[in-house]
Amino acid sequence: MAKRRKILYAVLDWGLGHATRSLPIIRELSKNNDVTVLSTGRSLNLIRNELPGLNFINHTDYSVKYTKSGGSLILFLALQIPKILLKLKEEHSFAEKLVEEQKFDRIISDNRYGIYSNNIPSYFITHQLKFKLPKGFEKLEFISEYFNKRYFRRYRKVFIPDSASDQNLSGSLSHDLKSIKSIKLTYTGILADLDNSKEEIKSDYLIIISGPEPQRTLFEKKAVEQAAELKGKTIIVCGKPESSEIRKSGNIEIYDHASRKQLSAMVRGTGLVISRPGYSSVMEIVSMNKKALFIPTPGQTEQEYLADHYKEKKYFYSVSQDKMDLKSDVMEAVNLSCPIGIEPNNIGGLINEVLS
Repeated sequence: MAKRRKILYAVLDWGLGHATRSLPIIRELSKNNDVTVLSTGRSLNLIRNELPGLNFINHTDYSVKYTKSGGSLILFLALQIPKILLKLKEEHSFAEKLVEEQKFDRIISDNRYGIYSNNIPSYFITHQLKFKLPKGFEKLEFISEYFNKRYFRRYRKVFIPDSASDQNLSGSLSHDLKSIKSIKLTYTGILADLDNSKEEIKSDYLIIISGPEPQRTLFEKKAVEQAAELKGKTIIVCGKPESSEIRKSGNIEIYDHASRKQLSAMVRGTGLVISRPGYSSVMEIVSMNKKALFIPTPGQTEQEYLADHYKEKKYFYSVSQDKMDLKSDVMEAVNLSCPIGIEPNNIGGLINEVLS
């Protein structure tokens, strides 16, 4: 019998993607180990709803503020860097205190850079080994790779939810590296939180609202307005795990929140997914071999890069939020289909590495 470990699992609360891709790992680890989840906001609510039997710690992350103007987002984020760096130091002190007081054996951190320990093995999960900058500043992206290289020294391994081959989903976010050595990197294959059921909740269109505020609400408002013009049944999931309200209006059903089992059935049963190109959403869509229309969060360069990347490769159609016109956009999207077939939930190596 393998030794039972006491694991601290930290999850970033920027949208729900970090939480959803962590769910299959947490589920597997919790079968034979004591897992405590550290997160905050909607991500913490989602994991608590899905796995209520675990231990939870509510600890705020970087509390990054977003603007309504996507064009000014990078500058707005840059001004917050000093506050973020201070938070990283505070996070690390908090993590070390938890390890000392609660005697954790392992730490896994999904994109919370300050959650690691100098005294026990710590592991990091990310699909961004470098950060995308706005057009015209691409040559400066090496700085972000250097930043990651420096922080990765604190972790025993860095797990990347993608394939190492040319048939990958993250593109240059985690490939074509200049300075990060591959010795610490392990590509796990894509991580998608899907159940094994064949249940389907039928619809012509499934609109999944996600991302940080205020853009999440702006996207929701526009999607609800334009969905009325679509022919057929439309389901809208608003990504608010703190509420369970369901509303119906004509051919539209609006769920404030759907469980992971419900959402899997909705994706399985829809003709077209309309969502942000958040990386976790992309992994789930590809795993279920669905067509999609992507609306990147304005100013969020990672999503804008992925949307352009997939559109150029003719995997998925995308359009900016300000030009979004669902009635015509869906006609373009249904003609494309991602040809990449990657086996999902390939986490055996990750689990073995952490527990060894």
